[in-house]
Amino acid sequence: MSKRDSVLFLYDILECIEKIERYISGITYEDFERDERTIDAVLRNLEVIGEAARNIPLEIRNRYYDIP
Repeated sequence: MSKRDSVLFLYDILECIEKIERYISGITYEDFERDERTIDAVLRNLEVIGEAARNIPLEIRNRYYDIP
């Protein structure tokens, strides 16, 4: 478990969500599927979200179990 404050991990998650929304805003799925850079950027941010979520303490995850 990281010594970093769990609130910072939540901010990381929100920041990555905002980035993904910006990256895919205004493009069709077909355009997204052909744009390797956008795909890589979205995947990287999904990885960061996964890492950050893994570092949220179990106590907090259990308290908000309805949030995936």
